[in-house]
Amino acid sequence: MTQPPLASRIAADTAVSGLIVKMPCAPVVELAGHLGFDLVLIDTEHGPSDSAELEHHLRAADAAGTAALVRVGSNDPLAVLRALDAGATGVVVPHISTRAEARAAVSAAHYPPHGSRGLALSTRAGRSGTIPLHQHLTDAAARTVVVAQAEDVEAVDNIGAIAETGRLNAVWIGPSDLSMSLGRPGELNHPEVSASIDKIVESVLSAPACRLAVLVDTVEDAIQWRARGASMLLFNHTTILHKGMSGIAEGFRQLQD
Repeated sequence: MTQPPLASRIAADTAVSGLIVKMPCAPVVELAGHLGFDLVLIDTEHGPSDSAELEHHLRAADAAGTAALVRVGSNDPLAVLRALDAGATGVVVPHISTRAEARAAVSAAHYPPHGSRGLALSTRAGRSGTIPLHQHLTDAAARTVVVAQAEDVEAVDNIGAIAETGRLNAVWIGPSDLSMSLGRPGELNHPEVSASIDKIVESVLSAPACRLAVLVDTVEDAIQWRARGASMLLFNHTTILHKGMSGIAEGFRQLQD
């Protein structure tokens, strides 16, 4: 059965699963789709950002029928444009700390009158000029996903205004950078860090059209966050590999003892 577009599922507050990956890993992107992940999140902030390689990964997502978001390196309109022109379903923009920054990210991702994205149907997103202009514009307006990452002290102070930004689909809490910004690097359970995360959660859940995205390590974590109201539940491919491989390595060492 064909799923509704990712943007529609997020808007409906449907729980969606995502796998965060870094290039090169096109086979993993394809596998995630075949396994039933609702989306893959291709990280070009903390991973390679080669445009040609990115297109191959987006083709892999298309082949497996899964949506693909690209985490761009910064709130740069050109980076957003290139990711979307390459065929991404949407973008994740890091270090959004003010309403103005959130509006800038949304504007870069949407065509006028909703934004300022430049138009070229000759791109992969335009199917190399084979898609009618009206259809492309209509689809882009309805289907493009924009996620802002809240991961700085300033973002915590402004989170209510950020979450109310028009056409911003979700806010993703960045706990590691948030802990750094608070002067508590890696202390994710520190009361100050926990309080900041709680404020982000409360503000995003209070926004009428914005949803909450979180990083989870296990299905149990996902269940708990879903109970708190999170819609986008994101698993890190590296963490999954680390846990699986370390378990195998430890088990094999026991055979050798």
